[in-house]
Amino acid sequence: MKQLACILFLAAGSHAIASVTGTIVDDDGEGLAYCVVRSDELESRSAADGSFSIDSNGPGRLRIDCRGYAPRFIDLDAGVTSLGRITLKRPNFIFLLSDDQGWVQTSTQMDPDDPRTQSDYFRTPRIDSFFKSGLRFVRGYAPGTYCMPTRRSIQVSQSPLRHAFSSRPVPEWTAAYKKLPTIPRVLKTVDPDYRAAHFGKWDMRYDDPDPTELGYDVSDGATGNGEGNVGAFVNGRLDKVTARPASDPKNIFDLTSRGAAFMERQVDAGRPFYLQLSHYALHLSVIYRQESYNAVKDWPTGEKHYLPSFAAMLKDMDDGFGQLFDKVRELGIEDHTYIIYMADNGGRPTLNLSDGASRERRNEPLSVGKHSIYEGGIRVPFGIAGPGIEPGSFTRTPVSGMDILPTVADLVGSDVELGDIDGGSFKSLVFQQSDIVERPNPYQLFHDKSGNPKTSKQSADSETALMQDDYKLIKTWRNGKQHTVELYDLAKDPGEANDLAASMPERTARMGKLMDDYITRWQGNVGIDHDDWPINP
Repeated sequence: MKQLACILFLAAGSHAIASVTGTIVDDDGEGLAYCVVRSDELESRSAADGSFSIDSNGPGRLRIDCRGYAPRFIDLDAGVTSLGRITLKRPNFIFLLSDDQGWVQTSTQMDPDDPRTQSDYFRTPRIDSFFKSGLRFVRGYAPGTYCMPTRRSIQVSQSPLRHAFSSRPVPEWTAAYKKLPTIPRVLKTVDPDYRAAHFGKWDMRYDDPDPTELGYDVSDGATGNGEGNVGAFVNGRLDKVTARPASDPKNIFDLTSRGAAFMERQVDAGRPFYLQLSHYALHLSVIYRQESYNAVKDWPTGEKHYLPSFAAMLKDMDDGFGQLFDKVRELGIEDHTYIIYMADNGGRPTLNLSDGASRERRNEPLSVGKHSIYEGGIRVPFGIAGPGIEPGSFTRTPVSGMDILPTVADLVGSDVELGDIDGGSFKSLVFQQSDIVERPNPYQLFHDKSGNPKTSKQSADSETALMQDDYKLIKTWRNGKQHTVELYDLAKDPGEANDLAASMPERTARMGKLMDDYITRWQGNVGIDHDDWPINP
């Protein structure tokens, strides 16, 4: 017999009190036992067969929350005393991962108090509707500053500092990585009926473990760091300058179509699913539909965003998102499907395209961009929508892609040991139960080799950031040793213009020690050779 924690809420008006009865069951008709049933301040428990009785004082909305199942909402009419059998569903999960998309590269104002945090040119109505339907993270972060580190980290909830990014094979490390708990594996331990698919850009790079080796049932394989279109290459070389049209730019609509077909197959078979669409857009080469370019070229341009080719490609991706959202509604699964959306890293600081060059303001008010541990490189559009989530809500509690695995595990009621992860579940944020994310460490840590202009000028090899509360400590490394240290108050200074390291030496030292201890614990290599990685990630 399944023993699942269940909470039932009843919003009722002022009417005569009567008992409402029902039986909570799963898809197989088995009663969900020992559920907690609440109506306002009243509480009772369901019997072993899932049956319950609770007092109600009239019309209202019934909410049922059972551990491991999607919330169920039922509108009650006056005089209703028996609800019969109430079937709860395992939640589905859709994860949309965009590429090289900056925090301010949507038409949603990411920080409700700062009008600079939306694009002054781009229009993304379907992404906007997504954020309006759910929860957006004002401080949502990618684990890495470019494609591959983020994608590795998301699957296993570990900081890139612990991962082997080497041009030479590291077979022991690869073997250990493949054994870690992953999103598909965790879901299947809760319910073996779960099916998982990954379509699009995989980009684990170097050792390239196949998606099937991490628990996916269906995938495009180890697709590498591709562009999605053969036409992006000219004479065997990637053309990052010539903006041009295509019928299916970046394979946006092919990915969407195959994702929709996968969902439909699972719904027809009565199976819950996890679908990850890792888009090739908006990475490097700029490709768009001609009709999209024709639509955007007459939009009023802005000071930081004004290139029509990029706007057209973003419009295409937004349209692709919308087609998938429409399919969810068509299949009738929106009441038990969670959709998570984020980018793999921040936007490129500049663009040099055939239809114009951008200024170094593309990520303003954030500093720098892709390949940078500063905010412009890792703060990204990030949100979640689904059953039980307050529409149009937001939180300033920092979260990252490392939190997705433990959150999915929490939403399905998993008791699986996730091992030495760095992330934590943000379920409490999703349901507004708390503004705290509990993680193994009282901070978040980000790391990457240096590739951005700011730290390159300092001749640094790599850079590490540690975030705790509103503060962010950044260390750069040279020849394996500390090179520079900076401290910022992100609540007051999201653009990281005012370095507080000298004026706050105690906090700088305290956070610096936390970072050093973490690096020591995981034998993190802060150099650029990456030859001495530990074999146990």
